[in-house]
Amino acid sequence: MTNLLKRAVNVFLAVTLGLTQVFYGMASAQIADTEAPVVIHRQPETAGVAGELQTFLARVSDDIEVSEVTLYYRQSDKGEFASIPMRVLLDTLGEYMIAVESSVSDYPGFQYYIEAVDTSGNRTSRGFSYAPMVLPLEQPVATASAPAGAASEPAPSTAPEKRSGPSGWLIGLGALLLLGALGGGGGGGSDSPTDPGTVTLTIVSDGPTAN
Repeated sequence: MTNLLKRAVNVFLAVTLGLTQVFYGMASAQIADTEAPVVIHRQPETAGVAGELQTFLARVSDDIEVSEVTLYYRQSDKGEFASIPMRVLLDTLGEYMIAVESSVSDYPGFQYYIEAVDTSGNRTSRGFSYAPMVLPLEQPVATASAPAGAASEPAPSTAPEKRSGPSGWLIGLGALLLLGALGGGGGGGSDSPTDPGTVTLTIVSDGPTAN
């Protein structure tokens, strides 16, 4: 009788232990995290300006816990994607943000996507490396209005226009010749029928000539 009781107790314990393991496995399967995070991100509707900070925002939620949120970006269709962790802006709302420095050479824009991972390793991407989103960038106003290497037009000259004509020394020489001719005509008489007091002065571009 004692042996039968012991055997019955052992059987009961074995069954109980087996059922406990089964129920524990079922419970573990039910609470396993298989749900990936949810990423909400609105692609910018307006273009940024090359050379300024470019801000990226995303709202990320998970049924258990978010582990990390990463921004992947590159200059439009060039090279490999660079990665930078996004920082929690408002933990209660799951807001993440990151500001990326850009340069004028990043024109015409960035290609990017955002990836979120939870503590169980489940991943969600907004955009992909093979189908990224686009942030267009415009050139700065100074660069767009005056492209590098463009020659500037010289300012119009305000100096008075120089007129052509006989120079001052030619006019002075002509005056001296005129006076000399008048002085010579005022001396003794002359048999010439021509009036010595009449002198004709002709000024040409090469110099004056007295007749």
